[in-house]
Amino acid sequence: MKVVILGGGLTGLFAAYELKKREVDYLIIEKETNVGGLCRSVKVNGFTFDYTGHFLHFPDKDSNVKHIVKNLLKDNLLKIKRNAKIYTKYAYLEDKLIPYPFQANIKFLFPDIRKKCFCGLIYSNLKLQETRNDNFLAWLKSSFGEPITNYFFLPYNSKLWRTNLKYITIEWVEKFVPVPNIEEVINNLINDSKKTQNYGYNVYFYYPKCGGIQALIESIYSSIDKNKVITSANIERIDLKNKTITFLKDNSKYSINYDKIISTIPIVEIFELLNSHENLKKISRKLSYTSVICFNLAIKKRYINNIHWIYFPDREVVFYRVGVYHNINENLLPDKNYGSLYVECSTKNIDKISINTLYNKVISNLIKTGILQHKTDILFSDILKIRYAYVIYNQYREKNLPILQRFLLKNNIYSIGRYGGWKYSYMAENIKDAIDTVNLITKTK
Repeated sequence: MKVVILGGGLTGLFAAYELKKREVDYLIIEKETNVGGLCRSVKVNGFTFDYTGHFLHFPDKDSNVKHIVKNLLKDNLLKIKRNAKIYTKYAYLEDKLIPYPFQANIKFLFPDIRKKCFCGLIYSNLKLQETRNDNFLAWLKSSFGEPITNYFFLPYNSKLWRTNLKYITIEWVEKFVPVPNIEEVINNLINDSKKTQNYGYNVYFYYPKCGGIQALIESIYSSIDKNKVITSANIERIDLKNKTITFLKDNSKYSINYDKIISTIPIVEIFELLNSHENLKKISRKLSYTSVICFNLAIKKRYINNIHWIYFPDREVVFYRVGVYHNINENLLPDKNYGSLYVECSTKNIDKISINTLYNKVISNLIKTGILQHKTDILFSDILKIRYAYVIYNQYREKNLPILQRFLLKNNIYSIGRYGGWKYSYMAENIKDAIDTVNLITKTK
């Protein structure tokens, strides 16, 4: 049996790693010059930047994945306790930074705002009126009340998703949006300490000691057969009837046979490669997503210490999150007196947006919010454009994604990972996808 893997990112490489362990023949086809996909690092002038923040989280159900990653990286792995903040103009604190998550830390808000948020939370918990939970906005109001929704969740998520929250479905929220119980919120309100409870799936995260997230990619890549990886190759066509894949490399055209395909490329792209099925192509083209422009910044001086990343709900601020590389791992810097940041902006029009205009707004907002003091603090920037960043969960996806997936599976194509599976997922989940898919393939061969 021969398995062709489309895409040499994290999921594709792990699929190859698992296939090799089971002595199954495989071939990876990757369009970029290097493997890694979005799970890569770039080195510029001694600074190491990732393609936005890439951190490993291992929920209990992913203990096998944790074991595999630890075996690959060995002692090149740090365990870090998350320190995340939210910058909000409604905070009474001088720096406007309150602990994450907002819904559990309303005690740091101005008294009148705090009162509104607390009353709204009580009201929503008592369920004094019939509530709907059939969309994200309704779920937020039902779970946290209107004030918390309006002061944080609505502006932040509108900025992130670039979609009316009424049209976002909720099958993903349980995993990613922590819901503290009312007793925990009250305890936080009456407790004078600035320390808060731990919430969310990423209370602890793991990150390589050296090499950025690229270290994980290199450790997997070194464990598979290099002669079974083709890079700088553009797939032109998949012939389902004859089970062939045609691709272009170095101005030459090649055709290979396959028994099964593991596809980790965006599901919206794989249908464009099929030699027919125009109806399915039309369906896939309407799947929604947001893009991200990441501004990696090398800075002369650090103004933010100990914090790993900050969320920015305020509409006046153009970015939704800032990550602080130098607080995560100083080995990413050429000199420990320097600092580095990643700044994330989402968009629905990545091809039309003016990078220069957006960059100037980013720098202005960083200074206004106290992340930087002067434009001259910046040594240089490295800008990354990520077309497929966040999958939009909506009714169209809910209805049509299973149709697309069933068709692919019927034709021996396993579309997996964050973009192959067209979902909102973290790295450990994508690794698990690869392991589970290889288990399924090898059981049915």
